[in-house]
Parts: sequence; C-alpha cells; structure tokens
Amino acid sequence: MKKILKRLEIIKNSITIEDDETIQLQISRLYELDIDNDVKHILILIQNTDFEKVIPLIDAYVKQFTSLIVYENEEIQGLKLELKLLEKQFLLLSCRVEEYHNIVNDFNAKYHVQLGELIEEVLVLREEFYEFMYQNSQEGEYEYEYYEAIKDYKNFHEEFKNQFYDTPTEISKKEKKELKRLYKKASKLCHPDIIEEKRREKAEDIFKSLNAAYQKKNLRKVSEILEQLLTGESFSISSDSVFDKKILKRKINATREKIQSIKLELESIKQNETFVLVNKINDMDEYFKEKEEELIVEKKNILEQMKLYMQTT
Repeated sequence: MKKILKRLEIIKNSITIEDDETIQLQISRLYELDIDNDVKHILILIQNTDFEKVIPLIDAYVKQFTSLIVYENEEIQGLKLELKLLEKQFLLLSCRVEEYHNIVNDFNAKYHVQLGELIEEVLVLREEFYEFMYQNSQEGEYEYEYYEAIKDYKNFHEEFKNQFYDTPTEISKKEKKELKRLYKKASKLCHPDIIEEKRREKAEDIFKSLNAAYQKKNLRKVSEILEQLLTGESFSISSDSVFDKKILKRKINATREKIQSIKLELESIKQNETFVLVNKINDMDEYFKEKEEELIVEKKNILEQMKLYMQTT
C-alpha cells in the first residue's frame, strides 16, 4: 500500500509541473502492483487526460489510507514494545535460573571436595559392619541394612568417581556483585532465545562460553566476552529487527511460553533439596566443619562397634 500511495503522490506532483514522462512511468509501475478499482479508475482518468478530477481523487484516496497506515504503524510499535518487555522478563528469569543452578553446583562441588573421601570411608565401613552382622546373624537379621549399605556406597561411589569437581573458586562479595552485573549485561546481548534467527547459532556459541565462565566465577573471562559483544561481535534482537505484524505476534506467543516454562524451572529449583538446604545455612564454613566432625565420629563409632562384635564372636 505504501508504494501505491507514494506513486500516486508522484503522479499528482507531476501533473502540477506538467511532467508527462514521469506520469506515464508511474502509471506503468502502478499496473505492476496489486491495485484496487479506485486506483484503476484514477489511472483511466489520467490516460483520458481528465486531470481536473484526478487530483481531488488522489487526495481523497491518499487521505483514506494514510490514517490506516498510521494506525498499522502504531499497532506494530505496540507489538514491538510488548515483545521487548517480554524479552526483558525472560532474560531476567533466565539469569536467575543460571544463578540458582550455580548455587546448587557450588555447594555440590564443595561437598564432594571437602567431604567426599571421608564419606566414602564411612560408607565402606558401614557396608563391612552390616556384612559382618548379617553373616553372623540368624534368620536374615540385618539383611535389609546390609543391602541398603551396599546400595548407598555404590550410588555415592559412582557419583564421586564420575563427577569431576574443581575446587570452587572463591571471590569476594564485591567481585560476585560485579560478576552478576557483567553476566546480565552480556546475556542481554547474546542470549540465543532473543536473537534474530540468522545469527542464532553464533550467538549460542558465545552464550555457552559466557555461561561456562560465569559458572567458574571467571570475572576476567565474562568481562572479555562482554567487551567483545560491545565492540566487535554484535547481534540484532528480535524485537528490534522484526516489523511484520504476524511474525511479531508469533514471537510474542513463543516468548510467553518460554517465560512460563522458565518459571516452572525456577519453582523446581526452589524445591530442590540441596537448594533448600543451602538457603538454610548461615555459615558455610561452619556447616562443613560440623559435617566433617559428625563423619569422623560416625567412623569412630563404626570401628568401635566392629571391634566389639568381633571380640564377642
């Protein structure tokens, strides 16, 4: 429609300056477009040189559809704003999910690094103790405890063996705050779920590197990636690059679904046993110290029980 209105305006102006060549060129271009009967009528009048009627008809036609185009532009701007706000909400929730995962992963890493070997020792002793009790009992006494001890040791050993945990990086509160700020800023520039489709794969590679650096609390690497996004590699956001009404509506619906999905993921993490535990701990160092002491006591008790029962059999 914009092309049709533009060419009609050119014809009107060409009539006033008697530029017949331009008029004929625009008539031929208009016939190449999908014009309605009103425009066809105007073109017939022009070809019949009935210019007295042409200019008022062009003015009326342009006025009629200009208001429609203005409305359509306003509707598109409204849709673009809605999509931008939804993208912002999605990014906020996405960063929160990553933050919660890091809390759980950090705790698990500390747990295995600081207590893993001691836990394995206790589980081995527990299994040996209940094996001895089961073999020296009557009518299957201690059978359940023995097989539970086997299962506990096997499960923990497989997890401990197959999961390689780096010693968690410790950074100051100030550095944590800066890390989170830089990560959020970088996420807004490369999160693949809000990037235009033709660059999404490249954005996904950078986003993976960003997440890996964030998980390792590598402040320098996160800062480097952000600098790269600000000065070098850059991407267009969907809400900035799309102007088609149907596509905008489709993206709005898709983003709403992603938001709903990520909200469910957040609720799932909040109910995670480890996440709940971490939020109850006031002093992490004190917590691990107490756990270590409990395990040492348990190990000592098992050894004493084994010694006692072996002496009496």
